[in-house]
Amino acid sequence: MSVDPEALVEMLRERLLVVQQLSAAQSWNLLNRQLAGGAEFEIQRIEQEIATTGGSHALTDAIEEAHERLEEARAGMATCDAQCAALERSLEELDRCIATGR
Repeated sequence: MSVDPEALVEMLRERLLVVQQLSAAQSWNLLNRQLAGGAEFEIQRIEQEIATTGGSHALTDAIEEAHERLEEARAGMATCDAQCAALERSLEELDRCIATGR
């Protein structure tokens, strides 16, 4: 099947855009994973300090803040995962269109 060169170029441009968007979403996901890991590490550190020294208002505030950061990072990861899945589906559809010349 003959493919219109202009249409093919447009599909390839669109594919490049989707790949760039996917890369950006994956980068955000990596950042969120790093933030989550840092928050988890801090929670463990604070829990150890509480076990060693006993609780205090400052430690309670610190652990609450760390839990909030962890939840925000997890929510960010979920959002990025959904974006990546949608972009991957778009990429697959574009690849099918390119392969079939539609």
